Order: sequence, then structure tokens, then C-alpha cells
Amino acid sequence: MSDLIRMSAEQMRRKGMLNAEQRRKREQEYNMKVEQMSKHNVGGLYDIRAIKKSKQFEQQKNHYNIEQARSELEDLLQANRLYKFSFETEEFIKRISGREADSYTIRETGKFISDLINEIKVKYEVKE
Repeated sequence: MSDLIRMSAEQMRRKGMLNAEQRRKREQEYNMKVEQMSKHNVGGLYDIRAIKKSKQFEQQKNHYNIEQARSELEDLLQANRLYKFSFETEEFIKRISGREADSYTIRETGKFISDLINEIKVKYEVKE
């Protein structure tokens, strides 16, 4: 009779060990699945969620922001005491490009104006 009890206890122990091993395997598979889902593996394509969280995306978003480009142009013009020249600059951009000003054209025009101002200062030896 004690043989039957021991076998039963041994069988229960084996069954418990098997269940524990299966549970560990399921947890490991679940963790791998969660890790895979968090990486958003989409077949070698870009992970949009990771891109949106990145610092570079924020910098690009700021770079393409028209209001920020206008603000930078106004700061440049104010630093050189050309307070009312912002409107004329945007009108010039519209006339030359034939469309509304975007961040690229505003920044490029700002670079041109800055270079022009610096050249004039150098030529006429203007001190700040």
C-alpha cells in the first residue's frame, strides 16, 4: 500500500514539474511575443511609433514648421533693425516662387538676407 502512495506522490511530483516547465515555456513564448510586438516588426519597414518618439523627428517637425521659420526670419530681421521687412520678404517669396511661402523658402531667403547683410557690413566696415 505504501508503494501505491509513493507512486502516486512521485507521479504528482512529475506532473507538477511538467506543469511548471510548460508554464515557464508559455511565459517565455509570451515574453518573446510581447518583445516582438513592441518592436513592431513589419517586415523590414520603418517603425512609425519609434520614429515619432525620436528626437530627430521632433527636430524635423520643427524644421518644417512654417511658423517657426517665420519667427526665425523675424528674429534675423529684428537683430539687424529691419523691423517692417518681414511682410515684404514673404511677398517677395510669393512673387518669385508663384506660391505661398513654405518653411524651406523662408529659411533659404533668410540665409540669403543674412549673407547679404554680412557682406554689406564687411564692405562698408560697419561695426555693431
